Amino acid sequence: MIASMKWPNALIHRWLVSFVLLGYATVLQAHPHNWIQLKTRFVLDEQARLVQVNQRWEFDTYYSLMTHADLLNEFGDEQKGLQVTAERMVRNLKSYGYFSTLRIDGKPIKLDVPDQFRLYTSQQQGQFILGLEMSFEPVRKVQIENKTLAWQVFDPTYYIAMAHTTESNINIIGGNATECSKSLQLPEPSDDLINYAQSLDQTQKDTDGLGADFAETVLIRCI
Repeated sequence: MIASMKWPNALIHRWLVSFVLLGYATVLQAHPHNWIQLKTRFVLDEQARLVQVNQRWEFDTYYSLMTHADLLNEFGDEQKGLQVTAERMVRNLKSYGYFSTLRIDGKPIKLDVPDQFRLYTSQQQGQFILGLEMSFEPVRKVQIENKTLAWQVFDPTYYIAMAHTTESNINIIGGNATECSKSLQLPEPSDDLINYAQSLDQTQKDTDGLGADFAETVLIRCI
């Protein structure tokens, strides 16, 4: 499983994350690590239509501490630094579809620019955590009754692990929510693909599309 793979170098880990989220000009790469804990909430209206998707990304402690130190150094004020850094992250993620893929019965559903987002700090089990929240509304309200919703969150340019880990980090609220089931489908990359991914060195650039092969899938079914 991808979660068992570790970063060989924590500094490379941070640079790779920052390359997309903050736009730092680096091409350094590394092996994957479960560096973002995901939480997703799907909001339904009274007609059982999907009207909003709320995401929460909780970064690992190392990235959280270093990014927090950077924003304090740059702005001298935590609240201003969190706000501007969140704006940078969301702006840079736009080109990558916010690392988010939504499908209803196999058909892709476009997510618009998040109408709300914020970067925040918290303490969890004695560890400092930086989190990014984003709320999306589909371009059109989507009827999901008697349909299957598939949701994936992954970096399309590489194979960094981003995981909900358990079904408790997936929630459905609003109309008809009690008639919906949820499940988490873990990735099953082939041994050859795992070996290839592990063989990539720090300067490898031709990895576009590899992230999808290591992405978990959230499945929502409503009756």
